[in-house]
Amino acid sequence: MKIKTRFSPSPTGLLHIGGLRTALYSWLFARKNNGTFILRIEDTDIKRVNDNSIKDILYVLNYLGLFWDKEPFYQSNRLKIYKDIISSMLKNNIAYKCYCSQDRLNKLRKNQILNKQKPKYDRKCRYKNSCIKKFNIPYVVRFKNPTSGLVKFTDMIRGEICISNKELDDLIIQRSNGMPTYNFCVVVDDWKMNITHIIRGEDHINNTPRQINLLNALNARIPVYAHVSMILDSEGKKLSKRNHVMSVSNYIHKGFIPEAILNYVLRLGWSYKDKEIFTINEMKNLFNLQSLSKSPSIVNDKKLLWLNHYHLNNLPFEKVYQYFIMYTQIKKIFLDKNIDMKGLIKDFLCHHKTLHEFALSYRYFYKDINLSKILDIHVYCSIFNLKILKFLYKKFFLLTQWSISNILLLINKSILKFKVCFKDIAVLIRISIAGKKDTPNISSIILYIGKNKFLSRIKNLIKYIELKILEK
Repeated sequence: MKIKTRFSPSPTGLLHIGGLRTALYSWLFARKNNGTFILRIEDTDIKRVNDNSIKDILYVLNYLGLFWDKEPFYQSNRLKIYKDIISSMLKNNIAYKCYCSQDRLNKLRKNQILNKQKPKYDRKCRYKNSCIKKFNIPYVVRFKNPTSGLVKFTDMIRGEICISNKELDDLIIQRSNGMPTYNFCVVVDDWKMNITHIIRGEDHINNTPRQINLLNALNARIPVYAHVSMILDSEGKKLSKRNHVMSVSNYIHKGFIPEAILNYVLRLGWSYKDKEIFTINEMKNLFNLQSLSKSPSIVNDKKLLWLNHYHLNNLPFEKVYQYFIMYTQIKKIFLDKNIDMKGLIKDFLCHHKTLHEFALSYRYFYKDINLSKILDIHVYCSIFNLKILKFLYKKFFLLTQWSISNILLLINKSILKFKVCFKDIAVLIRISIAGKKDTPNISSIILYIGKNKFLSRIKNLIKYIELKILEK
């Protein structure tokens, strides 16, 4: 049997960590077993479907390298398939039209709750003469769920699960507007697409017996189910699609790289001995459903930061640099070609946990400096500093070989000429080129920012100080 899994998100919000984990586990299981992994967008709930959510799902999976086989399937393109099957079910008497009004259903539910009964449909229309036709009265189509016996299935994580059919009501498979329902579309697609293993959250366990009964009624093969535990936020609450802070795209925009995100998500409910760090190949080779935990996992951003820092410092440099370029494209950061970003990354990225943190710390490499907004800038607006800056500009302008040794040589010449200490010259240069008093090693910053930008910013401070002196 060829393994075939699916990730089937409903595009009603941004993809969060929980949804990504389902996609990752399904992808890994397929890849490990040389199987097929498909992406199915469950977009039949027209009122709740969000086009931005679809784009977000595709973007996140592509960014993380969880590529699917074949094209994405959209349930909205498969409506004829669902409606034809519903029509066949009505003809074969395994489904029926229900004309009960919402008012009647509400009263029924209310009375059942008052009588301490489990709320469910009383099957009134199931036992009426199906030949009687009602015109211009809205109806839904319900599946004739078995009224006796048990539904048994073995969950790959939770073992044998057994539900009495008396606990289940007749599931609505088509709404009054003619649209098939989620539970029905899922069953038809899993059947028609030959899905062998369904990995999904434990919140779907209640749907599984209903779906198995539907599959049996359609003479379809029953897939293997694995219901993974819930992921909770730091406050112990279930993750929400409406919480944009917890969305995967938010983590991407904060500068977390694929290896770190996938490594982190993998460990939210799965483990392999005491191992913490996994490459993508190790994930594929070691992943198994038997090691999934039944207990809920809790989001821990500190762990994700630690993993991101580790991977930034241990992946091949060219890959890290590629991720940085991707990040600049995401954040629409435009880099000057004359700036040595590779050198800057090699020397200083190791001190940062995310690409966002790094880019923010060195934003003066790609953002212009507003000198008037620098705190205490007036302290540096003196004739003496003006002389130092003009001397630096002249010497660096004539510099033909842009190297650390030559940069330090010119700084030392300015120290000797003006009889000041290194710190005084360094802070003046930092204010000029970075707009702040503190930066890493000043000679390295000068080297990587490049001759053109260095001279341009020194010149800007010269003009600024000249203007302030005139104003006095």
